[in-house]
Amino acid sequence: GRAICVPTWQGKRGNPVLFARRFFAEMQEVAGDVGARALIGEHAEVVCEVPMDDDAVLVDIDTPEALQALSG
Repeated sequence: GRAICVPTWQGKRGNPVLFARRFFAEMQEVAGDVGARALIGEHAEVVCEVPMDDDAVLVDIDTPEALQALSG
């Protein structure tokens, strides 16, 4: 089955990405967003893209500062 689910908007991948438990150990070994993208690429055969009707999935919030900047 599909073990990694990625929301998309107009063909662009967004957030949040959902990973099955079997990837948790690998996720601890990667660094930052680049690492997560690499993990998705390495396991492309189990990726499910889920089309969304809102571009909000393209917003990436990794820090409290980023959240504050977004919320004004």
